[in-house]
Amino acid sequence: MTRLGSCTVPAAFALALCAGAPGCSACPEQAALLVAFPDYSSPEAAGRSFFAALGCDDAAGEYRALGERLKSRHGATYDAWLLARPGVRDELGAAVQHAHRLDASRTVTSEEGVLVWWTAAGAERVGLLMRAQHYVEFVEDDGRRVGLHLERPPGAWMRLDGKKLALALAVEDAVLRGLDPARVTRITVATEWKIADWMAP
Repeated sequence: MTRLGSCTVPAAFALALCAGAPGCSACPEQAALLVAFPDYSSPEAAGRSFFAALGCDDAAGEYRALGERLKSRHGATYDAWLLARPGVRDELGAAVQHAHRLDASRTVTSEEGVLVWWTAAGAERVGLLMRAQHYVEFVEDDGRRVGLHLERPPGAWMRLDGKKLALALAVEDAVLRGLDPARVTRITVATEWKIADWMAP
């Protein structure tokens, strides 16, 4: 068994996920696990998840790690990301070659977000500007998922009413109009760290 964040999975599971997929022969076991179970709980964890996908040549895993600003720059949709991806990999240069060996070396916090510098072989290879993204997701009894981004963190939408925890969302969104509260089986309100930009050292 291998422990990854808060998830414990059989070590062979990640290898089975990669069977027959391009690029997986060069994908270390721990990286494959991180691609299968990404962790966006902190700027460093999100960066590791991105580099695991980058090193394993997993386009979907790379796309999931991108923030809305970066997705918009590359066309917003996954299909647009596939078209932009070769140029991005060239732009990232040595970070692609060292993806499985990169370590977070230092962080700089500013109004823009948290800039994490990543080092391999004694040199800084790339900086990832990370930003927190807040979201809510509703899951209905038929498995349908409805989600949207929030401008404020989860705690701003919650209040304790006696012994009840109330979630009060003041959101005008067409997606919510088709949501049937009686069919909702799960609500997730959370924060994830995503990549807003990258830069050369």
